[in-house]
Amino acid sequence: MKKLVIVTYVLRALGFVLVLLMLFGHSIVLNLFPSLEWHSINPIFYTGIVCYATGAVIHFFIKKKEMAERRRKEIEEAEERAFGKRSDDSDK
Repeated sequence: MKKLVIVTYVLRALGFVLVLLMLFGHSIVLNLFPSLEWHSINPIFYTGIVCYATGAVIHFFIKKKEMAERRRKEIEEAEERAFGKRSDDSDK
């Protein structure tokens, strides 16, 4: 699970860098790729947005799942504190 979280941060960082590069580093892109001089460079900008959005959506669902697990665990602990051991545990 932690590797997937790291991948989401990498995707978000890559998207951020690509968008900033297109907003403020237009000449750098043209120096790296001189054949793009007569073409629109918007695909790089859109790729940055897609990378960032993909990383953010995946990260959202991972955090949502972790919050649900944490909430379930807290409810179980609160039940154990309130009612002692549950009857399911005493049968074993």
